[in-house]
Amino acid sequence: MKEMISMPDWLSALSQVLCDGQPEVLCKRICRLDEMPSLRLIHRWQAEVVLPVLCEALSEHRPALLALQSLHHRAALGVGARLGEWRATLKPVLLALYRRAYAYDAAYAQAHASAMTYGLAPSNTAMIAEHFGDAEAFAAYYAQLNTEASATAFAQAHAAANAEISARAFAADDADTYAQVCGTSVRVFVWACAQTDEQRRALFHQFAEGLVVHLTTLQSRSTGETT
Repeated sequence: MKEMISMPDWLSALSQVLCDGQPEVLCKRICRLDEMPSLRLIHRWQAEVVLPVLCEALSEHRPALLALQSLHHRAALGVGARLGEWRATLKPVLLALYRRAYAYDAAYAQAHASAMTYGLAPSNTAMIAEHFGDAEAFAAYYAQLNTEASATAFAQAHAAANAEISARAFAADDADTYAQVCGTSVRVFVWACAQTDEQRRALFHQFAEGLVVHLTTLQSRSTGETT
């Protein structure tokens, strides 16, 4: 009887996110493998499944996305890149993704409501009228300024942290380090590309199916090499 192999931490974390806490569809494929998939699987999956979606959704950032896709293609073939190259290539992509993934509309609405309350307070009406004309004009000004600043800070902080960890993982082919960010990264991919819950579920499913295809290909190669 074939001995079952345990799922690596990075693949367990990734499958939990992709399959909404029920990663059986991936587990069935993984348990049939004769050896654990390496991070080359992730590089192929990102280059061939994830990045084409990102290029379509964030077309204005296509050059940066294509540069990252090229690195993943190279890594999938066993041609690694240095830490600095990964870091420089990942940072602008993740900055764009985190900025797009930020819940801008909800943050704007909250800031606008808070500013309206302030602007309509009797003690503030004279000042608001003098400088902004009315409470609505003040609320729109404040909400735009506040939300833009929050979205920028959010994107910069998270992109810097994720890019550094991901770059170190990919440069060193370090699966344990990659496990720290793989789940978060996939969520950012999805939230940057999809606007509704239905769209997000569909995209998670698409990414999961793409990973299964690559696992199946790996299984076929493993079986073919051992027969």
